[in-house]
Amino acid sequence: MKIKFLISFLFLVLTFSLSFAQSKYAYVDLLKVMNQSQEGKKLRKEIEEKFSYYQSKGKQIEEKIEELKKQLESPLLSEQAKKEKEKEIEKLRAEIQKLTIEAQTVLNDMKKNAENKLTKKIKLVVKEYAQKNKIDIVFFNAIVSPILYADKKIDITDEIIRLLDGMQNENK
Repeated sequence: MKIKFLISFLFLVLTFSLSFAQSKYAYVDLLKVMNQSQEGKKLRKEIEEKFSYYQSKGKQIEEKIEELKKQLESPLLSEQAKKEKEKEIEKLRAEIQKLTIEAQTVLNDMKKNAENKLTKKIKLVVKEYAQKNKIDIVFFNAIVSPILYADKKIDITDEIIRLLDGMQNENK
């Protein structure tokens, strides 16, 4: 009984090994595509512009706070006026906190949506490329990757970037 099981198991392993050996495979460095493709650069620029917008808005509020603090130092200011200025400073500090939370939320959402959008396009391009070049398996090499080593000759990343950029130029 054990011998039959062992023979069957070895047969399956050999069959799988032979079929895998005959398969054509490649890998794509997902981070490289995201960082070097036109689409990836465009999406990153949009996020950076939004970040700059929030940064500028925050700086304006900080400047208002500093101006109010200087006004508070004036000995000519009445107690009522000082209280109003302090209230205004607290209101502006709350506004900065609200702006910070909004910026984090918006920027995280933008980043997530951009990555999802770009990943879908990359998968489409990779699928078309793999079918055209008769590649059976394409692995993604990213931050946390199951690939520990891959020979450069199976790296199709640059071709994927070129095709993705070509697709981007066609859509303009």
